[in-house]
Amino acid sequence: MPPRMLLDIGSILGGLGLAVVAFLVVILVCVVILRLLAVILPSYEERDAAPLAAPEGPATAPESEPATEAPAPDASVLGTQPAGTADEPAG
Repeated sequence: MPPRMLLDIGSILGGLGLAVVAFLVVILVCVVILRLLAVILPSYEERDAAPLAAPEGPATAPESEPATEAPAPDASVLGTQPAGTADEPAG
């Protein structure tokens, strides 16, 4: 009768050992998958900082080109002359 009891204890310990090894393998696989995802996907800091560092787009003129001013409105369209262009002095 005692040898049979040892066999039962051995199978219980073997089952527990197998469960511990399986648990560690699952944890290791999860760590590997998370590391691969961290390499593939951008981090939150980089993703949030990218729009802040990007220029406004077409609203900013490149430095190599001189900035052009909008032409003054035509006096005949407005019906009045622009300030300071009258033939007679104001007053």
